[in-house]
Amino acid sequence: MKKLFIVSELFYPNKTSTAYIMTELAKHFASSYHISILTTDITYDNNVSGDLERLSFEVKRCRVSKVDKNNFFSRVKGAIGSSFSLTKELMKQVQKGDKVLAVTNPFLIIFFLAVLRNFKKFDYTLLVHDVFPENTIPAGLKKKNSFSYKILKKIFDWSYRRADSLIVLGEDMKQLLLTKNVTSSRINVITNWYDADLKYDSSIEVSKYLGVNDVENKIVIGFAGNVGRVQGLDRFIDCFIKANNDNLYFVIIGEGAQLSELKEQSKGYENVLFLGSKPREEQSVFLNVFDIGLVTLAKGMYGLGVPSKSYNLLHLGKPILYIGDTNSEIDLMIKQGTCGWSLNWDNEEELITILRSLNSIDKEEYYHKNSELAIEKYSIDNVMNQFERVINEK
Repeated sequence: MKKLFIVSELFYPNKTSTAYIMTELAKHFASSYHISILTTDITYDNNVSGDLERLSFEVKRCRVSKVDKNNFFSRVKGAIGSSFSLTKELMKQVQKGDKVLAVTNPFLIIFFLAVLRNFKKFDYTLLVHDVFPENTIPAGLKKKNSFSYKILKKIFDWSYRRADSLIVLGEDMKQLLLTKNVTSSRINVITNWYDADLKYDSSIEVSKYLGVNDVENKIVIGFAGNVGRVQGLDRFIDCFIKANNDNLYFVIIGEGAQLSELKEQSKGYENVLFLGSKPREEQSVFLNVFDIGLVTLAKGMYGLGVPSKSYNLLHLGKPILYIGDTNSEIDLMIKQGTCGWSLNWDNEEELITILRSLNSIDKEEYYHKNSELAIEKYSIDNVMNQFERVINEK
């Protein structure tokens, strides 16, 4: 049986999106490969399962200094430590002909593994969740014309090209990688999938969950995920306030670097609620509380990320309000499937007009249309079949 190394900074019992995806991939391939997991002992947001299950494969956890994900310098330090430790461990274990599936987290692992390939001839597939250093531009961390950015871009463009195969989350991400001169035939577009454990539930007491009265007759727009700067939530809240629609509530679930700023921005507005971080196991509750799921990416994020929560919202039959670059993966999904609204940040007046006019939505119509689309295109079986084709190729 061939050996497959799965390299990821985060893995079970972490419950973040990356950890969940890499764990499910490991479980799927455990029947056809000897699986060896290389990960770290890092945890984010205390989002860790207390219910430890017995895994049928080896898990090597490298010890890394504690990381504050909301602090840039702490994250860079953590990325260096994690990447070095994971690469060192892989170098000790991997043999010629072994398969390696790595995800772009931590971001420096892309460069470290590219260098390692000069010494070890393994079959290397890179799962691209983030594109570095391009993602530093909309986050405000780098300027496109700076010398340091140009150097980083040359180094990482080369690093991406060192993978035998690359898996990206959308056509927009593929287009971005093509600008790095990655060969088109080596890039595979495979979307994320929805969590089949999530169930639609209309019986949840929304007012009780949110801790406010008289919400049942209102429309709840909900955002769940990392509250960072590449989400553009400050711009959404500004539009939400300007719309001045008493029929709407906006609920934010999650933590991140912009949380304090958003709370300050929303002071005095009782229809903007912050519920903090919630465990993954509670998704079936808080996603069902939402009448509309908000998915945002700041301007300039084209090809840099595809929010996987979109597929969970779709599976639960929730209409999606997406704000981001035109022709991005989620923009195309919504327009082709008519499963919500898709807007560009360049026209905030259009967003304000929509928010101002929202007085009712046809929940039943959206439920049937969106949940059927999810089953057709974004089930785990469908996605895993595509992963098999790539991983088994050689």
